Amino acid sequence: MGNQKLSAVIIFICTLFWMSCSNDPKGNNPKDTGTVKTTPRVKAPAFNSDSAYTFIQKQVDFGPRVPGTPEHAACASWMTEKLKSYGLDVSVQNAPVTFYDGRKAMLSNIFGQFHKERERRVLLLAHWDTRPRADRDSVRRSEPIPGANDGGSGVAVLLEIARIIAQNDPGIGLDILLVDGEDNGDPGGEAETWCLGSQYWAQNRPQGYKADFAILLDMVGAKDAVFPREGTSVYFASGIVEKVWSAAANLGYGNYFVNNIVGQTTDDHLFINMYAHIPAIDIVHYDPKRMDYGHFHHRHTDSMEYIDKGTLGAVGHVVLDVLFNEQPAPAP
Repeated sequence: MGNQKLSAVIIFICTLFWMSCSNDPKGNNPKDTGTVKTTPRVKAPAFNSDSAYTFIQKQVDFGPRVPGTPEHAACASWMTEKLKSYGLDVSVQNAPVTFYDGRKAMLSNIFGQFHKERERRVLLLAHWDTRPRADRDSVRRSEPIPGANDGGSGVAVLLEIARIIAQNDPGIGLDILLVDGEDNGDPGGEAETWCLGSQYWAQNRPQGYKADFAILLDMVGAKDAVFPREGTSVYFASGIVEKVWSAAANLGYGNYFVNNIVGQTTDDHLFINMYAHIPAIDIVHYDPKRMDYGHFHHRHTDSMEYIDKGTLGAVGHVVLDVLFNEQPAPAP
């Protein structure tokens, strides 16, 4: 995630034709006389933040996951096998890319599907690569960062969700996408230098693939985490933002999921919206007061020291609540 990722204008947005994303009210009965019946919310399974924490530690133990390195390849293999072990149908998409500095690499987008035959689907995604340089640090700026939060935390929450749904069926189809090459962009450059893996996947996704909506998790494990309503998400998928932030408030996580609307962010969800035409939102750490992604952002301090199990638990609980309260497609 780049230091200059907030932008007042997103490239190409004005040229896109977008149908509004809204959900039909649930439980309305035309025979009712002025009374709207509401369906009680389903209680989602418990999210194990200890397990998610362990998944972050495992990634960090591999070392920085910079595309083209042995550490990157080893972590890719581990994540692929982990998703398979939970019963997901997993495929790996290899994406040849050239970064803004001219370096070439082969990216690996890891895509796991739960009940791929189901029509009603939700896509969850996170990037798993790490920044190849600590360009916001004051020391060792040319060296890669550990990426405990920026990369590791989103992946860990999704792996824990995969473990949970293997034992508890939400009744809908669920897809987990671990995208590569998000964090190798030019801090002062164009949006397209970032998120190369999600750009490639969105333009080369499985034929006929559709999802009702998508949720991106980025930097969701810090001790001081705060998740405002991010501008790109509000622009493309305001109804999904409302769905998620309302769920968070109902669960008592309003201190994490704040209602401030902040500027538009270039992140993986932008290209899922633009190229795949799937309404996608971003749960991303951003402090509206400091106007910054965090004191650890693109620094060597992005380590296990700043990971908080309470934050992981809050995000995981909210996402599970949303999943288990989606209505399955009607039986034919």
